[in-house]
Amino acid sequence: MGIKNTNSVNQKLQPQGFGLSQQDVDFLTKLPIRFIEGNFANYLWGGYHLYAMKGLLYDKETPVAAESWEVSGHRKYPSRILMPDGRIFTLRDLLKDRQLAGLILGDAVVEHFGQDFPILVKFIDVHQHMSVHLHPSHKVAKALGENEPGKEEVFIVLDLHEDAESALYLGLKDNISRRDFEAAIKREENILDLLHKIHLSAGEIFRIPSGVLHCWTGGSIAIEIAESSDLTYRMYDFLRQRQMHIKKGLASLDYKCNQGAALKKQCKGKWETMLIKGLDSVVTHNALKVERIRAGLNGDSVKICKRDKFEVLMGIEGAIEVESLKKDWLVHLHKGSSLLIPANAGDYLVRGIDLVNKNRALRISVKIPIREDA
Repeated sequence: MGIKNTNSVNQKLQPQGFGLSQQDVDFLTKLPIRFIEGNFANYLWGGYHLYAMKGLLYDKETPVAAESWEVSGHRKYPSRILMPDGRIFTLRDLLKDRQLAGLILGDAVVEHFGQDFPILVKFIDVHQHMSVHLHPSHKVAKALGENEPGKEEVFIVLDLHEDAESALYLGLKDNISRRDFEAAIKREENILDLLHKIHLSAGEIFRIPSGVLHCWTGGSIAIEIAESSDLTYRMYDFLRQRQMHIKKGLASLDYKCNQGAALKKQCKGKWETMLIKGLDSVVTHNALKVERIRAGLNGDSVKICKRDKFEVLMGIEGAIEVESLKKDWLVHLHKGSSLLIPANAGDYLVRGIDLVNKNRALRISVKIPIREDA
C-alpha cells in the first residue's frame, strides 16, 4: 500500500482495516494527538503521585501507579486514542497501516525503524525501591533469543519525595570484581551493597547504558525515555518473591564498563544550549533525540520548523501553548501531560502561559543516520 508522498494535501487516504474516513485520517495526522490518560503500570514499588500530578481521582483502594506509559506502541501498555465519534484505537494498531505510519511517524522514520513506534516515554513514581536490574544490549538480547530488542535509558529527575532516600545505585563500586559479584549472587546476598550510590537532586539527568546494574530507591519522580522495549532482568528484589532473571542477567552484564565515580561521570548528562533560541539538548548514545523547550512569556516564544518526523512533547514545568504556524490548531500542555505531534502536523510555535512558574517541556524524537549514498 505504498504511496509516493504522504504529505500531499490532495491525497485521499483509505487505510485498510479501520473504517477510517478522510476526516478521521486528518484528525490522526494533521493535529496533535492527546492519548487517554491513566495508562498506568501498577508495579508494587509505585505510589499515588502520578494520579495527583495528572489531576486523576484516587483513594486508598486505588492501585498504585509506578509508571505512566505516556506515548507507547508497546504491546504491554499501548497508548489509546479517543476518536471524535467515541471509537478507541491503539497507537500500535494504527501504525500497522503503512499510510498512517508514514503520516504519523514520518517516511524516513518508517524506512529506518519500521512501522512500530520506536521509543517509549514514561513518567515514573519510585515510591519504594525498584529491583536491582539491568537491560541487555541489542546484540545480547538477540543472542539470548529474546523477541524484544535491548535498550538503554535516559532518566530525568523531576521531583523528590520529602524524607525519602532518593538515590540511584549505578554500576559496581570501585574494586568490586566479577568474582566478588558472582559469588554474592550465588549466596543470594543483597547485592545493592556492591553498587555505587548516587544521591539525587531534582533536574539531574542520567543515561543508563545497557548491561549496567542499577536501582532507583524510593523517593524519585522522573521521566524515563528509552527505545521501545520492556526487556528487564531482575538480579535482586528485596525478598519480594517476583520472578528473577539471574542467568540472563549475568550473560548481559557489561564487566568492561567503568565503575564507581568514573561511571557516574560517564553517565551524568547536562543540558547544552542549541543554536535555536529556547532549545537545549542532552547527548545520547543511541537513536534517542532529547531536547528541552524553554518557553517564555509575552511573545518570547520558541519556533519549531522544518519538521519531517514525529515528536513527543512532555510538560515538565508550568504550562505551554502549542500553536500551528498555519493557525489551524492550538493545544495546551501542562506538567504531567504529553502530546504526540505527527510528522504531518506541520511546524509550530511554543509559548509559555504560566505566569508564576517556568514553562518547560521535553521534545523527544529519534535521530536518523545520514545515508552514505545520499
